[in-house]
Amino acid sequence: MNNNMPGQERTNEAVTYCQEFNKEDGWIQVTQQRIIVHDPVNGGKYATLTPLLPVKIKINNKEVLTKAKVSSTDSISWEIEEQPLYEITLSEDKLLACLYLVSKERHPWYLAEVRRETSVTLRAEMNKNIVLETVDLSQVVNKLDQMAIKADIDFAAIQQELLLPSHHPVIVAQGKAPIHGKDARLEIYFSQQLENQFFEVAGTINFRDHLRIPSVKEGEVMARKIPLVEGIPGYDVVGFVKAPSPPKDISVHVKSNVEITEDGTIIARKQGRPRMTGDKTKFFDISTSYVIPGNVDIETGNIVFSGDVIVQGDVTDNMTIESLGNVYIFGSVYNSAITATGSINIRGNIIASKLYSGYFGMFFSRLYHTSKLLCDSIERLLSASQLLVHTMEAKKQPLRYGQVILLLLENKMREIPDAIKELLIVLTHIQHIKQEDYENLKRISEIFIKPDQLLEIATYSFVQNFLTLLQDTYGEVARMQEEKAEISINQCHKSELKSKGDIVIHRDGVLLCDLLSARSITFRQDNSICRGSTLEAGDSISAGIVGGQTVANSVLKAQKRVHVRRLYSGRVCVGKYCKDLFEVVENITFDSFSMKRRV
Repeated sequence: MNNNMPGQERTNEAVTYCQEFNKEDGWIQVTQQRIIVHDPVNGGKYATLTPLLPVKIKINNKEVLTKAKVSSTDSISWEIEEQPLYEITLSEDKLLACLYLVSKERHPWYLAEVRRETSVTLRAEMNKNIVLETVDLSQVVNKLDQMAIKADIDFAAIQQELLLPSHHPVIVAQGKAPIHGKDARLEIYFSQQLENQFFEVAGTINFRDHLRIPSVKEGEVMARKIPLVEGIPGYDVVGFVKAPSPPKDISVHVKSNVEITEDGTIIARKQGRPRMTGDKTKFFDISTSYVIPGNVDIETGNIVFSGDVIVQGDVTDNMTIESLGNVYIFGSVYNSAITATGSINIRGNIIASKLYSGYFGMFFSRLYHTSKLLCDSIERLLSASQLLVHTMEAKKQPLRYGQVILLLLENKMREIPDAIKELLIVLTHIQHIKQEDYENLKRISEIFIKPDQLLEIATYSFVQNFLTLLQDTYGEVARMQEEKAEISINQCHKSELKSKGDIVIHRDGVLLCDLLSARSITFRQDNSICRGSTLEAGDSISAGIVGGQTVANSVLKAQKRVHVRRLYSGRVCVGKYCKDLFEVVENITFDSFSMKRRV
């Protein structure tokens, strides 16, 4: 039930109509640098104010960055966000100081007049008829002085920018960059690889381009060390010295067959094959060659030699060749192991064999690990012996040093005698290679496993001497590996090849083999095959014909790229990307970019 009378309803409607008719929104007026705000009437909207840079406004002491409602009771203040007329910046290396002139003069700002508006954007205008501040030469120079810039100041450049502003950074002070030195380097005058090999051309062997082993004559210059050049210091604009990066030197040592002069010239003092080994420290030596005129078989026995090994026949079943140089085989290799610290070159077939180039052989690997193990153990033996001697002297129960060593070997360090027995076995096999070098080590090692002799002979200096011999042996074997070793073959079947350099296949190819190269694997002929094999290269692979219909697929892995002339099917990996291919592709190169798209 509605209690309102009809007359009352008409009265309410009239009041509402009057209120709507008299409703008025708030407004803002800007005049004479003042902001006047008028409040809304009868429910109208409040006026809004928006700052436009460089004007900044605060409403009730709080900065406002965007549109804000305002009333007549609000406290509104404004200011101009002034930019510096100029800046002086330093380059990251502090070799340059630059002047950036924003404006030569500063002028006053005034609020733009605004009539009554419900929404006002507060703008400021510059009065260029009045100059408040002018940048001059003295101001810039004083600023440079405050920044402690001590380099020669280019007053002319400053004045030019002030007269004809470019409004771009201008160099006003400049230090002197250091001149970096040059690293020491080696000029090598001998080939570290084979210069030629036998090749068949149209079914005929070209005997003129035959296998040649690099060699030098007595008195021939092998290499020359170019000394480092020291750098020249510089300075920055604030006066600090900028030191050049120190140049790197190369440590060069020569063996008995080589001489190095004061000016760094390295001269051969014996005819033979020149060798350079080592990484940070370079060692030069002259290797002689061991030539087997026929086959390596049960009659010759296994070959372990400190220089190059040249086999003019075959290497028969279950034989081993270990060379502290290169291995050259003119025949084939059957079910055998060939290890060289240098390169391996085989002209015939390789069947069911293992070839390791740039690696230690079996005995030298044992010598390397055993001598390293004994170095650590003998160092602990020396420390423990001194501690025990001091303890017994403090108790006034002195012991002979030999007794101290025997007590420790029998109770605390029982692994040392076993390691020395292992060392003696290795030395027995390779002593004929370096008889003079290892004779002293062998003699002292034998004393350590004879308690009666050790009791009488052992002193601290005796054990220290043994440690020094072990350290020299370990270091020498570590330096035996050559820097640019490679395996060079014509064909192989069911074999394993590992090279710390390249692997090069010159003719027929590989079948059911595993090839691992620290650098590249290259098939020289387009029709060389790779079937049922796994190839892995630290750099790149360049292959001829990969895969076929009747054998297992091949896997080609490289860090940088894989190129094939024809691939029937197989798996290709470049870097972290792999792709299985089941269709024939020809003359294609896979790299990280193309593999990423394929994957």
